[in-house]
Order: sequence, then structure tokens, then C-alpha cells
Amino acid sequence: MHRVTLDTRLNCPLGRVTAAHDVTLTTPYWNLSPETGRCDLWVEASSPGRSQLEAGIRALRDADGVSYFELKRKRGSHATAHVVLEETVAIETVLAHGGAVIAPFRDRDGWERWHLGFADPHAAAATLDSLDRRYELTVVEQTPLDDSVAPDVFRHFHEAATLLDGCERLTETEARVLRTAVEHGYYETPRSESLASLGERCGVSDVAISKTLRRAERKLLGAAVSALAGLDTDRPNAGGGDGR
Repeated sequence: MHRVTLDTRLNCPLGRVTAAHDVTLTTPYWNLSPETGRCDLWVEASSPGRSQLEAGIRALRDADGVSYFELKRKRGSHATAHVVLEETVAIETVLAHGGAVIAPFRDRDGWERWHLGFADPHAAAATLDSLDRRYELTVVEQTPLDDSVAPDVFRHFHEAATLLDGCERLTETEARVLRTAVEHGYYETPRSESLASLGERCGVSDVAISKTLRRAERKLLGAAVSALAGLDTDRPNAGGGDGR
């Protein structure tokens, strides 16, 4: 299998909305109707704050090319909506070359990231050539997937999604502090960074840094433990053996 990751700028409602508003739109589910050409989407919207989210949701609801919009859930700066687009020619190009979408779409700043899968690199090259003639795009990565690895990736999609959800639950401050702690050796043995020095580096007290790290660790470790539980149930003789 050959995997392609690309960023493309399309004249579609999701791209136009994210180009004009501070909102990220992720599409974990979509279905293209071959009869009508319409695309049925579930869209996850996230923004730095509620006001940005509200503006992004309104813009998506009222965008040209959206034939149906229903807000399913909204909490804080995150929301879920059911959206139907009138047509989507770009994805039809991928499907026509035997390609498949293997991960959610993500729209940000007017660009949409695609993760595509192909049976061989020739089909991938033909698809990219066809898309490049019609759209602005940048190929981020092309990766041949080892046949022994690919099944594990797809079989444990739920566990991978659980880990990703834990990462996405981090606030901007939690992610920044955690990244700084790792980069400067806070988690090394022996530690090359203390809470006090980490606090100075981040411009806050060591008490505040400690609380922020605990919140971040709780979110990530909770997601990791949940993912591990899923992996354990899929292993032969899960729960048995002598613990070795």
C-alpha cells in the first residue's frame, strides 16, 4: 500500500470558512453519493474561544455549497455538526484512480489536509498529476506501507484515535509547557530541568508549572491507559499468562 499526505486549497465551503475564521474543521466521517454527487459529512469544529467558534459555525451554516446543516453538539470551544455539501469533484478524482481516504480531513487557514491510500505508487502518481492540474496542492509525504505493519495500523484505529483525542484535549498552555519540559530534560534521569527552572523558562511559578504538568499528564496518561486496554483485549490470551 502507498500512502500520500497532501495539503490542498479548494474552493469548497470548509476551506472558505477556515480561510476567513479562526476555526479548525475536522471531518472524521464522510460519504459521497455517486447518484447525486453530494457529500454527507460529520464535522468537528474547534476554536481558541467560544466567539471564534460561533462565528465559524455561522459561516459554515450559511456558506454557499452547503445544502444541509444541523448542529449536533456544542460545548465550550468545540462543536459537532452534520453537513451536506452539494458536490465535491476533487474526491471523485481520487476514487476514480482507485484511491481511498484513510484518515479524517482537516481544514485550517483555507487548506485541507488529506491522507490517501493507494494499491501502488503508479495510481498515486496519476492521482496527484490529475489533481495538480486543477487545484493548488502541496505533497507533504509519500510513504510505502509495509504489508506487515499496515494491518496493525488499521486494526487498532480506535486505540490510535483515543491517543489523538488525549492530545487534542490539551490546552495550548498545557501543550506548550509539556513540550518545553520534554525538550529541556525534565523527564530525563537524572533530570536536567527542575520545576523552578522550568517555571522560569515558561514565565510562571513552579507551583503553577506543577499543576499544569499534572493536568497534561492526567489527560495523556488517561488516553494511553484506555488505548492499552483496547490493545490488551485484542491480544491472544489477553488477561492470562504469568504476567511476563
